[in-house]
Amino acid sequence: MHHIQSKILQNLLYVPESNYAGLRPEGVESNHFAYHLEQLTKDKLVIKDGKSYRLSGAGLAYIDRLSQGKMVNRLQPHIVTAIDLTTPAGETLLFKRRFQPYLGMVGFPLGKLHYEESVADAAARELEEKTGLTGLPLEHKGMVYIQAVQDGVTIGRVLYHVFHADVPEALPATALPERGECFWADHRSLDPATLMPGFLRGKELLASSSSLFFDEIVVQL
Repeated sequence: MHHIQSKILQNLLYVPESNYAGLRPEGVESNHFAYHLEQLTKDKLVIKDGKSYRLSGAGLAYIDRLSQGKMVNRLQPHIVTAIDLTTPAGETLLFKRRFQPYLGMVGFPLGKLHYEESVADAAARELEEKTGLTGLPLEHKGMVYIQAVQDGVTIGRVLYHVFHADVPEALPATALPERGECFWADHRSLDPATLMPGFLRGKELLASSSSLFFDEIVVQL
């Protein structure tokens, strides 16, 4: 977005509406201001109502994703649902990633929430998308907030909503080949260095917590 348009939106950040003069940023020529205000109305981020201007619904949503100081998109942590399926024999349904970051690492089947979804709906969708399984009684067990660090650089920050279901046996599960591979195994038999950040902590909390859990951890890769 052009910096003049950002300044106009910033002038609507703390007021419900403004007149034409109130929207004009300091030091911006009148014709430049008029052009960029018109662009904002064409893009339906700003609505003209008589002699006043206000943010539209789309404008409010856009503003919500920006830092108030610099009016730029903020780095945000990912919110994902992670699915723990276990058998009486102690096997867990695992997902081996075939994409970055964490290429080749193993953990829960998981995926990002979509904006329009509830957390429970996202968990059911990710279960089907990552494994092909449907209709399982997933229960929300808790959350883990994970910062993954490699060579002193934060690779990502992720909030896991962890869901669980007991299954009577290792059910057939399939994944899109380009995304990853599903398999059943006792996770304790795997090399911890191959496991996704936060996976082991999630399993520990699932085994030890009788109520909704939360933890925040830093994982060094």
